[in-house]
Amino acid sequence: MTRIDICATSLACALMIASASVDAEPATVQQPRAFGHVLGDVVTQQVLLGSNDSAGELSAMPSTGRVNAWLERRTPSITTDADGRRWLVLDYQVMNSPRAPTVTSTPPLQLRLASGKTLDVAASPLSIGPLAPLGLADAGRLAGLQPDRLVAPEPTAPLRRALIMWSALAVAVMIAWLGWWLWRNQRDARQLPFAKAWARFGKHDDAALEADPDAWRGLHRALDEAAGHVVLAGAVPELTRQAPHLREFQPQLEQFFQRSSDRFFSGLPVATPFRLRELFRALYRAEKRHHR
Repeated sequence: MTRIDICATSLACALMIASASVDAEPATVQQPRAFGHVLGDVVTQQVLLGSNDSAGELSAMPSTGRVNAWLERRTPSITTDADGRRWLVLDYQVMNSPRAPTVTSTPPLQLRLASGKTLDVAASPLSIGPLAPLGLADAGRLAGLQPDRLVAPEPTAPLRRALIMWSALAVAVMIAWLGWWLWRNQRDARQLPFAKAWARFGKHDDAALEADPDAWRGLHRALDEAAGHVVLAGAVPELTRQAPHLREFQPQLEQFFQRSSDRFFSGLPVATPFRLRELFRALYRAEKRHHR
């Protein structure tokens, strides 16, 4: 390539750059504070894109990453203010700490919109300071690690007294509850008919209980006491109406009366066993639930 060709190419590039600069319009920018920044700070730059329509859309978002030795651009975002205007939000984080106050700037940008317009975002100067004054750091007066701070121990005597008091109270409540529970069970065993019957016969197994005539008579007496009168076989429906908590056991009670009649009056051997102990226990539990 001759020198004339090189000059022509350079001139064409210069003209293209100049044409792009002429086409770009200065953007309306809310620049960040220019001073007082240190390592880790995030500075925000907002660029006005226009009204909330498709013409104000960006053709491409600015890239993320390091923009110079001091700043790193985070992921850009777009917000809309109360007037419906759209703003491009550019966050830059300070990534280095200088040894002395340093001046840098946000990078200049050219943003191309969907309408074909280009916005020229000017650089904004920023002052970045060190984390500690240079003289103190060099003199070694700022240690990297500080010694542990000794804390005076808190007195534990009040805590121990409170623990003993509340523990004693909890034990007293448990003992009172246990005493009430035992007293209630003993009272029921002395007063309630099925509880008394269960206390007397509940310790026997099924076979022994079924073979014991006193157990059958004991359940008859418990039913009589629960009803307040002698209960015969045909009076079971009346008994369950007077004592609704026994209504679910009406079939078992009717079967009990039939088996009791066969046992004491027919003289015939019982063909199938009857779960007398199970009926004792079911009636006792129903009575206990009813009197709680």
